[in-house]
Amino acid sequence: MRPLDPRRTLGWFLLLVPFVPVTSLFGDVVRVRGLVPAPEALLGVFVFATVAVLGGRLFPASAPQRAILALEREGGAGSATALGAVLALVLLLLGTAFFAFSRRPLLIDSVVQLFQARVFASGHLYAAAPPGEAFFAVQHMLVDGGKWYSQYPPGHSALLGLGVALGAAWLVPVCLSLGTALFLYGFTSRAYDLATARLTLVLLAAAPLFWFMGASHMNHVSAMFFVSAFLYLLVRWEERGRPVLLLAAGLAIGGAFLSRPLTAAAVGLAMAPFVLRRAWRERDLAAVPAGALGALVAVALYLAYNAATTGDPLLPGYIKLWGSDHGLGFHSTPWGDVHSPLAGLRNELTDLVLLSSLLFEGPIPSLIPAGLLFAAGWADREWDRRLLAGFLAIPLAYLFYWHRDAFLGPRYLYSGLAFVIPLTARGLLELFRRTAGRTLWERSAVTRVPVAGAAGLLLLLSFLYAAIYSTPRRFEVYRSGLASMKVDLAREARASGISNAVIFVPVSWGNRLLARMRGLGVPASDAEKAYRRSDHCALELLLLRAETERWDPDRAAAAIALLGRGGEPVPATSPWTNGDPTLRLDASRRPVDECLDEIAYDRGGYANYSPFLADQEPSLDGPLVIARDLRGRDAELLEAYPDRQAYLYRNGRFLPLN
Repeated sequence: MRPLDPRRTLGWFLLLVPFVPVTSLFGDVVRVRGLVPAPEALLGVFVFATVAVLGGRLFPASAPQRAILALEREGGAGSATALGAVLALVLLLLGTAFFAFSRRPLLIDSVVQLFQARVFASGHLYAAAPPGEAFFAVQHMLVDGGKWYSQYPPGHSALLGLGVALGAAWLVPVCLSLGTALFLYGFTSRAYDLATARLTLVLLAAAPLFWFMGASHMNHVSAMFFVSAFLYLLVRWEERGRPVLLLAAGLAIGGAFLSRPLTAAAVGLAMAPFVLRRAWRERDLAAVPAGALGALVAVALYLAYNAATTGDPLLPGYIKLWGSDHGLGFHSTPWGDVHSPLAGLRNELTDLVLLSSLLFEGPIPSLIPAGLLFAAGWADREWDRRLLAGFLAIPLAYLFYWHRDAFLGPRYLYSGLAFVIPLTARGLLELFRRTAGRTLWERSAVTRVPVAGAAGLLLLLSFLYAAIYSTPRRFEVYRSGLASMKVDLAREARASGISNAVIFVPVSWGNRLLARMRGLGVPASDAEKAYRRSDHCALELLLLRAETERWDPDRAAAAIALLGRGGEPVPATSPWTNGDPTLRLDASRRPVDECLDEIAYDRGGYANYSPFLADQEPSLDGPLVIARDLRGRDAELLEAYPDRQAYLYRNGRFLPLN
């Protein structure tokens, strides 16, 4: 009996994973959009493949071969195709940034990193603590020992800081994404050939996930850029054998580490055995320390940043803010759930299924060409194995990470596109090269369908489906959605002639509860757990007492922990609803007057405060100070700004406060 070929086995895994019935196996998957149920995925493949087979005789079977020849030639149509793909990427990235995202950060993660970018642009590693944490507290920001800074590694914010200094932070991810495309072109042209490199550019332009994520402020964009640079420098080192190139490759993966440490560690460890084997084979072991040195420079920078912010080189902001439960492994999470091996498997399978459906937005799962390359035994290049290892290392690493969401797609796997896109190009080229002249069902001329014709038609139908139907729908979702994150309060204030002012933003009762807990010094993890499990009316009464009696942080945290579980989500039909789906109340009794007053206040309209954090100077001495409205406590903040006019920004209007 033949032993299993691990590469073919992994190829079959990539072929089959898009059809894994995630919801049937694990139940409803939280924080996910765009997940295509397995039956629908199978039906889509069946329908489009059937149409392709039936129409395969009408599709010019020689067209794929002519396209490959054009891609292989120096200059001519091949160069025009590559240039056209780059220009298309420029337009798609800019169009997405302007028209879908309004050039704004659309998730709290990117808001916080943009705020940190403003700190860096001011010439500091952290800002001074604000006057009253509750007015400015947001998730992922620390107010610690007089310092105010984000939980994230400094790399992505440092790059955004360059954009802040130039007045166009939104342009940084666009430039990084274009740089990614050029690095991948340079890598694939050397690791493979011109046809693969040019098709890689075309696939990047045809991949909505690449330009939706690539136009965002997310740190996945900078991590992807550095991973692509790492691959390019690695193949250059193999070509020329100069240690300085491996040093540069080490610096590149170090750059990824300064943006997303887990992703960089996964990629670096996956590539290390190949680097060592090549160095051993070429008697070039002296270059290995150079590569290690490059990576260690980035690690040293991160340790120095930690020392300056958290006070401990080995204590990152994540752990300082959320505690050890934020770390890798299977344990309770900062929000009160439990991360188990089964939960990790669910997360990674879900993200792989999402990647397969959202990468190209077509009816044919996006992982099929790469899977076919290995399952069919066509992966005969050394870089094929390396890219497969690099890609699979990322979900393997995130198996041990407790959090996941699907903002703009399976973002934790985004850096894996540096591996998947070239493998997809390889799979498609090998498919058409190896099936040239072959037909399906040789028995009669009637049923004889050219494989290349059927496959070419299927590829064309998939592209048209994505271009005409699914991608415009996705674009419209992003364009019309997340409206609260796209409000540019600072611009609206300037348009209204408002300057030298304190602007209070009314938020939901629940948001005020979270901010007040943080203001009392309650650890972020304890505050989140209490908010997600406790009766908010009971929590309100406890906070009123704690604020009146000026409890210390330990006493406040202990009392909040004793609240335990209570209340349940308030339905929209309840007389006590304030429009916030996260509100929790005891349904068996009428809320006390203090709580009814909070609900009544919310019914006047509230907004999301976090998008406005980065619309002001971190020093809080710019034209605008934008703070959370804490109702009767707002006078406390105004004492720090006696010479400023105060406004309440409610329902799109600036209401002067006496």
